[in-house]
Amino acid sequence: MKYAVATALLLAVAVPGIAQVPDPLAMTTDPADRAVMAEAASAVAGRPPDLAKLDAVLAKLPRPTPLRGMVQTVRAGVLASARNAGPAVAAVEEALRLLPDDPRPKLVAAGVYTFAGAPQRAADLWMEASRESPDYARTSDRYLMLALVGRLTDIGDRVRADRISARLDEIGFSAGLAPERSSAALARIREAIRNRQDADAIQTVTAIGNPNDLLSLYVDRRYAALWPRITEWAGADLAAQSLRYLNELRAGWTAADDFETATPYARQLARYQAFPTIVTLFLPMFERVQPGAAQNGAEFLAPIVARALATMDRGVEARALLAKVAASMPPEDSGNALNIDGAYLTLASMTTNWPDVLARADTFLARARTLGSNVNRSAVTSVQAWRACALWRTNQGAAAQRATAEVVLAEAILPGAAMDVHVCRGDIASARALLIARLTDEATRDWALHYVQPRLDTMSTPLARLVQPIEAAVRLAPDIVATANRFGRILPQPVDAALPKGFEAFRAPPRSKPLEPGAI
Repeated sequence: MKYAVATALLLAVAVPGIAQVPDPLAMTTDPADRAVMAEAASAVAGRPPDLAKLDAVLAKLPRPTPLRGMVQTVRAGVLASARNAGPAVAAVEEALRLLPDDPRPKLVAAGVYTFAGAPQRAADLWMEASRESPDYARTSDRYLMLALVGRLTDIGDRVRADRISARLDEIGFSAGLAPERSSAALARIREAIRNRQDADAIQTVTAIGNPNDLLSLYVDRRYAALWPRITEWAGADLAAQSLRYLNELRAGWTAADDFETATPYARQLARYQAFPTIVTLFLPMFERVQPGAAQNGAEFLAPIVARALATMDRGVEARALLAKVAASMPPEDSGNALNIDGAYLTLASMTTNWPDVLARADTFLARARTLGSNVNRSAVTSVQAWRACALWRTNQGAAAQRATAEVVLAEAILPGAAMDVHVCRGDIASARALLIARLTDEATRDWALHYVQPRLDTMSTPLARLVQPIEAAVRLAPDIVATANRFGRILPQPVDAALPKGFEAFRAPPRSKPLEPGAI
């Protein structure tokens, strides 16, 4: 969690272009504290700060002063980076008390609490900091903000998640990658509809890039006022927006040629089952990955490319790719290594190799337990669901019942995992009951309305052949159709399900020099 140290270091340096807040050093008037001030500044300014030096300085600052608050802020960041959550919380809480008008302890606290299992507290502190200093809030780490929004969603707090996303957009944070820009616009629309500001919501429709975000609005009666504008802008089948979004993703990757921009582009191509295109475009990027030389973001792209390879009956290459990325990661990077563990599990499930699914799930869950609240709940619950599925499929009934109960406990906020278990075991009645409950619940209606939409079931993996008939039986059940049409609508044909006409995936390959005019 390098973000925690980076945020804490905002106390040590003046950031160009940012309106500065009161300096704890300038606020130090106590003679005893002033005698320690140079040592404190040196300890805080370390790259990275050394915990032993910070502790030594803290021992010389027994009084509740701004200088002690500065040291505690940086200590909290260092402790959080070392996944020492308890002391990190204690340090940052003291910093919040000693520097109540400084946004920087709040930003550090947001990071600490996001990964300490208290995302709502993290969100409230970040929002307060963003009001005190939008400039400092704009320096927030992208991974942290995605994690915060994700954890709020995991616990069912969609309102806070939307407010954070909307605020990120307001302060100009969500301008980097296309998915974040789209998510922020979607959050702004949801907030506007909640506040009965339909005109503002309609005006924001064109800011949504991801057609899947548009679909959330297009099938939900809460947003019926937007339907004519969405149709006008994106077409009844959203194909116009699918093409625009793919071109936006392609342009971002073409310009940057990095794993960060490749991942959302590959993920969107995977949605359209364009697996040969994914392999052709992105597999060569992993030539940059070498043992002991990790490439930032490779662990997020590798699972998508591995799945594409496996779908093309190139499973050996898929596993070799995952092994290569795993070998490049440092031993202490166990959090990101979970992405590779999860990818191995996905490959095993695609081939319905249930013993391997069990082994991979146990590996993932064991590693996740060592990381505690640093691992998001949705990932853990999803793996628990596949473990339960494998237990049912290997006739381990008693163990399967216990595993299923763990997943079903979370169905009100993470319904997808529970649905996976019901479908895997062929329990259509439970799947229908779950779907009706989730359609009725405003918090999960978005997921449920997506689930009932028509699909292009063209996948031919063993897993697809197993689950597709069951999923279709659930979606087409009369009670499901009636309930879905009560709260939303089921479109007449699949939308955003295939590569749009006119898209040229290979038009402009990445290059190290700026592109010629008109190349994008």
